[in-house]
Amino acid sequence: MEGLILNEKNVRLQVLASDWEDAIRIGGNLLVEQGCAKPSYIEGIIHAVKELGPYIIITDGLAMPHTRPEEGALNIGCSLITLKEPVLFEGEDVPVKVMICFSAVDSESHMDILKMIVEFVERGLIDDIAKAETYEELLDVIQTN
Repeated sequence: MEGLILNEKNVRLQVLASDWEDAIRIGGNLLVEQGCAKPSYIEGIIHAVKELGPYIIITDGLAMPHTRPEEGALNIGCSLITLKEPVLFEGEDVPVKVMICFSAVDSESHMDILKMIVEFVERGLIDDIAKAETYEELLDVIQTN
């Protein structure tokens, strides 16, 4: 995949999260560290999930935490985390093991991130991504399947 959006700064593998909120904070903090979002953006995601339900779950095992730009998005960005112990969202039966957080400043700028996520799902990569132990293994999964 050319123009890979993921890099060693925005990927964390096999992280331990106590629950879905903790997982969102971990992924969201990577956006903050990259200068793509303010801490308020993370709180905005958590608040929205509590209010609207787990709208961020895209398919079994995969969530895409995001919220409205005005909640604190500074730039377009994304992060990918895999969870050593999958987390369950209220009202859901299948736990989430991969989270791809993103921030966008308008409705178009994040289309590359969405295309990447759709490609991962269509190619059936979520389980393999979840199993990756190193960044190199993750790249192998993404680039060879």
